[in-house]
Amino acid sequence: MAEIPFSVSARTARLIGQENFANADGAIIELVKNCYDADAENALVLFDKAESDLTSGAIYIIDNGVGMTDKTIKDFWMMIGTDNKEAEYESEGGRVKTGAKGIGRFALDRLGQVAEMYTLPKGNTEGFFWKVNWEDFKKSGIGISDVKATLDPLPNFDYKKNVLNACKNSAKMIQYLEDKNLVNGTLIKISGLRDNWLNEDIERLFNNLEILTPPKEQSDFKIAMFATSMPEHFGELAGAYYDDFDYKVIAEYLGDDQQTVEFSLRRNELDLQRIEKDFMKVFEMPLMKNESFSYDSFKKDELKYCVSLSELIKGYSENYSNDLLNKIGKFKFTFYFLKNTRSDNKKEADIDKYPYRNFNSASRRSWLKKFGGVKIFRDEFRVRPYGEHGQDWLGLGDRQASSPQGAGQRIGSYRIGPNQISGTINISRLTNLSFQDKSGREGIQENDVFDVFKEIIRRIIREFEKDRNIIMFSFSELYKIQKKEEAEKAEAEELAKQILSQEQKDNASQPVQPIGTQQESTPKETPSSPTKSEIVLAKGFQAKEEEIQQKEEEIRLLRSLSGTGLIVASVAHELRSLRSLLVNRTDDLKDILERILDKKVVKNLRDFENPFQMLNHMREQDVQIKHWLDYSLSALQRDKRTRTNLDLSSYFETYKANWETVCSRRQVRLTIQNNLKESVMIRAFAVDLDTIFNNLLINSFDSFKRRKDNSNREVNISIEKKELSISIIFGDNGAGLSKDYSKKPEEIFEPFESSKVDRKGNKIGTGMGMYLVKSIVDDYKGTISILPEEKGFLLQILLPLRKAV
Repeated sequence: MAEIPFSVSARTARLIGQENFANADGAIIELVKNCYDADAENALVLFDKAESDLTSGAIYIIDNGVGMTDKTIKDFWMMIGTDNKEAEYESEGGRVKTGAKGIGRFALDRLGQVAEMYTLPKGNTEGFFWKVNWEDFKKSGIGISDVKATLDPLPNFDYKKNVLNACKNSAKMIQYLEDKNLVNGTLIKISGLRDNWLNEDIERLFNNLEILTPPKEQSDFKIAMFATSMPEHFGELAGAYYDDFDYKVIAEYLGDDQQTVEFSLRRNELDLQRIEKDFMKVFEMPLMKNESFSYDSFKKDELKYCVSLSELIKGYSENYSNDLLNKIGKFKFTFYFLKNTRSDNKKEADIDKYPYRNFNSASRRSWLKKFGGVKIFRDEFRVRPYGEHGQDWLGLGDRQASSPQGAGQRIGSYRIGPNQISGTINISRLTNLSFQDKSGREGIQENDVFDVFKEIIRRIIREFEKDRNIIMFSFSELYKIQKKEEAEKAEAEELAKQILSQEQKDNASQPVQPIGTQQESTPKETPSSPTKSEIVLAKGFQAKEEEIQQKEEEIRLLRSLSGTGLIVASVAHELRSLRSLLVNRTDDLKDILERILDKKVVKNLRDFENPFQMLNHMREQDVQIKHWLDYSLSALQRDKRTRTNLDLSSYFETYKANWETVCSRRQVRLTIQNNLKESVMIRAFAVDLDTIFNNLLINSFDSFKRRKDNSNREVNISIEKKELSISIIFGDNGAGLSKDYSKKPEEIFEPFESSKVDRKGNKIGTGMGMYLVKSIVDDYKGTISILPEEKGFLLQILLPLRKAV
């Protein structure tokens, strides 16, 4: 059999190359990356054209890298799709090469019709001149091997002289090159431009190049750009480094067996001198007693600690294998948090509440406009379009919209806004093999590994949110306590002053004036300035108003969460008339079938073909539906939404009866240990107790699933009277609290906190169940705590005793 080779038309090869560069900016960026791969210290872009002449003129890409020999040009530069950068992924200077597809030279075709290249290899005196006309690829019926480029040697080639001659129309660029090393390198000239480069297009390119490389204090690769049509503009790109931040967080994933993430936090938001002078009592607040929130930790330059990926994505390792996590590879995430307005400082109360450090709002807004967002960099170069022009690929805006409370409000609710963060994620083609570019080099291929990666980044941001939330919440609570004490003291002083004034009036003698000497009118009282006591009272009132506002925000949150429940209840009401028929209908149908159908006929049928077996299954489902309908309707009974004197013994008897059917179906034994020796009443809403114990029981059901066996499933509720309170201990023998909460079990009470995640690490639970439990206990002035338990879960609730009979 004859063997015949494949061939590629010149036109097809050209189209494949052009599809990789959606716009001209991307093509220039690709050529700048080639300068980096060539170990250049400097890469320069020059637009040499008159302002009124849009398409004539030329674009120059110049570097002082290692240059190319004629062999390199023939074997690699002229070979489309070469794999030399994959095989030799490190440059001579130790840089990881950014290109890997071998089609970067088609960026020249995207920019113009003709490309010319002058190159001088490192250590050589002979250079080379290469030229191609991309219009030759358009000829009909020719193969790619029929298209030729020219290559000529340049003996005793003076590379620097050639560069200076190319930029003779830009005095600013010549001045910039005075101290640059131009012994060797590559100069590319692109003419016959395909785009109308307006000045605003050139400015846009400059801004894109400015965020091409990650922010560094000192970089070994500098990019500069010049344009003859705008001679005083542009120059060397400054980069994105910024030191006026409120927080700087560095999280580095080591990719080791322990899946370690090293954290470094720098807090720069608060004025330490103001703290020392007026706010030292904040370190006595309960949440600030941890060593990481001590005053010494604030004085340190940075706070360092380590966590594992399983601690970041709680519950993942217990439900899924680590196959996706193991494919992520090492990475480093650095981000800055910057308040971009002084909105927190508008009210005098906020100035008294938080000892903020002063900052320049206009400067921050300007910097965030250019460098804001979270960007991905692979081997020192940005992967577009992540974080570009406000692109919120992490969904930070949606997170904040779902929980819009400020950092000083309830613990666990604070979320950063997408316009307050500037971040860089550093990955590498060597260590992050699952993060492959899309064919058009615009983004990373979406897959399960990348989805898990995004969730890890959000959890890293969550670490910062928790830190700031604890600090600001503690300052806010301290402010409320202080203003309440000051207001009470001022109120007492004002009352004492009024009593003393009245006593003085009563005791003072009032001389009788002769007739005719009385004044015709009483002089008007001049308005007096508010006293110190009145100012303190006003501030106390303002603090109370803020506390009420926070409660109202929480109520709005709970209302939104109750929407689904109301819909379910509404449907249940519609089905009230059908409730009594749910079980009986299958029995009636079974009776009819038995009269008209001989059981011997169906005896040998398989279960899924046997109508009697099918009816049995339907009846079981009807029983379950009926139970949930009964429960939904009973939860909305008016007496449950009225505060009454509840007898706890009666309540738990009813509670057990309501859940008996569901527990039986799930093979769960629910035990109520009533250790009360007398009838004990508490003043409460029955629906509040339902919320507490229904959430706990549902969590136990989920815990039994995680245990993955059906034997010996037990839930026990123990009630006991203490001196001044009722102790209720809830426990089960399920899988227990996820070990990822072992260090901080109290985190389960924070809003939106959940260990129920899918394979990609996304939360599938609402994370509101235990938050609601604690909120209700707090409202009743009680306490709730997780008790140590080797097997299963154990929790104690103490409710203050209102009335005992």
